[in-house]
Amino acid sequence: MELILFLEYIGVFVFAASGAIRAIERKMDFFGILTLATVTAIGGGVIRDVVTNIGVPAFFSDYTSMLIILLSTILVIIFRGTIKWKTTFLVLDASGLAVFTIAAAMKAMELHYNFLTFIFVSLITAIGGGVIRDILAKQVPTILKREIYAVASIIGASLFWFISPYLGTYLSAHLCLGLIFIIRLVTYYYHIHLPYIENGQIIFCFNEQKSDN
Repeated sequence: MELILFLEYIGVFVFAASGAIRAIERKMDFFGILTLATVTAIGGGVIRDVVTNIGVPAFFSDYTSMLIILLSTILVIIFRGTIKWKTTFLVLDASGLAVFTIAAAMKAMELHYNFLTFIFVSLITAIGGGVIRDILAKQVPTILKREIYAVASIIGASLFWFISPYLGTYLSAHLCLGLIFIIRLVTYYYHIHLPYIENGQIIFCFNEQKSDN
């Protein structure tokens, strides 16, 4: 349980930072920066708790998470002049994706969810906050832009489901954390995307030049 809590706090910190960075990029005021940091950090967990009907979302009874969000936001503001936004955002977002996926997966295993519920809980926790962040920042959510994002979460969670009974929770968690993080960064760096349809033809995207829009 301590490892799950530790991973969740790391996820809160890095996703809050990614939200704050996106808000600064969008020239939001301080309240906007804190708001985007907060919804990015807790959005997925709140959606998960509501959908699975476990009662009041855990965030609202955990003051530590809000303190972590405040700390993360303040650090981003303080070091705003020395941060390479694009690279930092990508690394933080990939870290948050990996950490929240596995933290939620570990919790779902403890609650003995079936496989479909397990995947849903892992995925929505990992991507929910990022989707809300992108919508509020008036950008198309990353998971809808053909990038290997949600798929990386599903792959990591699925692997955790199958190997944890044999390798143990801790080793499996670390392996799957690394896998999700690497998949996200490598596919982004090499411009590997999911197929899409254009002019009636299926386009397989490898080494496609990325757009900032």
